[in-house]
Amino acid sequence: MALSRRTHLHLFLGLVISAAAVYLSLRKIDFHALGAALRSADYLYVLPAMIAQVACFFLKGTGWRYLLLPAKKSISPLSTTAVLIIGLMVNNLFPAKMGELARAYLIGEKEKLPKSLCLSTIMVEHLLDISVLLIFLLILLPLVSLPPWLQTTGILLGFTSLGIIGGLFLVMRREEIFKKFLGKMANYLPARIQGRAQSVIQHVLQGLRVVTGRYIVYSFALLVGMWSMVSLVAYLVMAAFGLFLPAQAAVMVTVFTAFGKIIPSSPGAIGTFHYLVILVLMSFQVSKEAALGYAIVLHALFFLMEVSLGIVLIFAGNLSFARITRQGEETT
Repeated sequence: MALSRRTHLHLFLGLVISAAAVYLSLRKIDFHALGAALRSADYLYVLPAMIAQVACFFLKGTGWRYLLLPAKKSISPLSTTAVLIIGLMVNNLFPAKMGELARAYLIGEKEKLPKSLCLSTIMVEHLLDISVLLIFLLILLPLVSLPPWLQTTGILLGFTSLGIIGGLFLVMRREEIFKKFLGKMANYLPARIQGRAQSVIQHVLQGLRVVTGRYIVYSFALLVGMWSMVSLVAYLVMAAFGLFLPAQAAVMVTVFTAFGKIIPSSPGAIGTFHYLVILVLMSFQVSKEAALGYAIVLHALFFLMEVSLGIVLIFAGNLSFARITRQGEETT
């Protein structure tokens, strides 16, 4: 019940933030100019963007596979990619980032792994994502002129992620000491849940061991390729709108829309995604109407690809939305 209340609170907060972002996105918009931008776009560029998006799924799914390899060597990249896409679909349709819990549940069921272990690898993956995006941001920041608060927020998020990874590395180098400490803390819990708490701690630490081995390097390299491919998708959709901007514009769109997913929002990041795209593109002297038209199409591409492929995979695996979301919640 507590989790249900938390989910409802997250949904309410997300809807409020998304509504504010939608208002800011539409504020002082010339809707005739927006319609003209959408009508004049060359949507043939969307076809190679869709192919690049499929490549993104595979690169990210393979990167996640490397994070799971210390726990099980026989995991297929197709398996992790399929589960990843279903998780992205759930994130687009349900609140509170339930797609991450669904991913942990599905890969745990499929590969016979503890759900808490799988969830810890997803956490490491997200930290690596933010680290890659921070590198992109620091390299390109001297070449762009973004609002200072946006730059500062991105840098703080990135360095926080690096700090957490560094902290996890140090902890896992002293795993036995840390495990004993957590075990002592678990002894203060009610007796009826001590056993489960000890088991969860063991599985989470098992999942985090990847931060001290070579597999995290392989995963990091694949995520660099994945985020580069996402930037290519962003650039191709820009070309559809005749926005032949420097490549750093597409990378900045990728960086800040990815960081924006940390902000509570409605399912699918409606509003927050669009407003961040507008902020970035207006710094490149793009009109607000053209920037919003671009944001609408780019968001629709990501949303429709993730949801449609996710639905296909759910039916192919004889799964159900209700079971995935219910069991995903129980993962925590």
